[in-house]
Order: sequence, then C-alpha cells, then structure tokens
Amino acid sequence: MLKWQFNDEGEVAQALALRHDALVARTIELHAPLLLAYELTNAIHTAARRLRLDAGTTGTALSLLLEAGIELHQPDPPATLSLARELGVSGYDAAYVALAANLGGVECWSADERLVRAASPLAPFVRSIREYAAVPA
Repeated sequence: MLKWQFNDEGEVAQALALRHDALVARTIELHAPLLLAYELTNAIHTAARRLRLDAGTTGTALSLLLEAGIELHQPDPPATLSLARELGVSGYDAAYVALAANLGGVECWSADERLVRAASPLAPFVRSIREYAAVPA
C-alpha cells in the first residue's frame, strides 16, 4: 500500500496494478489486520522525517490509504503467535498471514521477500508483489 504513495521504491507498477484491480476494476478485495492503520501511520511519519514525503501532505497521504476500501479485521492472537513461531517472522507479519489463512487461503501480496520465503512452505498463498501483473501501458 505504501508503494501507492511513494514512487521511489521497487515494484510500484505492480502495486498500482493491484490498486487498480481493487479500487477501479473491483476484481479483488482488500483485507488487512487492524494493525495496518498503525503501520501506515508510522510509515507516513517516518517518510516525513526522512524527507521522502512533505510534512504538509502526511495527513492527506494517510487518509488516502486508510480510505482505500480495505476491510480491517481483528487479529487472532493465538493463531498469529503460532504462525510467527512456526515461520520465524514478527507477530506483525504473521498477523497478515494468519488473516489470509483465516479467509480461506486468499492471496496475501507482500513486498517483504523475507516473509514470502519464510511463508512459502506452509502458506503458498503469500505471494511476492513482484509476481503481480502490472497493467500494460
């Protein structure tokens, strides 16, 4: 999602294609654990501190991301803890994997290649955003 606001990262075209498919074409649904709101808040704050984002636009950037139609879900702490331990990832990352599993193994797109590698044996539905098909120009 942050790639929707920052064009100085990799895989921006794929992230924008995913946004298009969710918000314009409506061919996919967006789901995330509630902690997404806090992760976005911290990332926007950090981007402004590092001068990647003008401090005057932080509120707008955050609002645009939070109003993108993502259905937020309460994480399941026991399932998240179990996955975090099993995959060797943070509880934050495991919350996304646990949610995708709870939703029936829906695709969980991530730019975190470490998470994708860690999850691949147990959760093949965790996919690299690099694999998402960018919209042709």
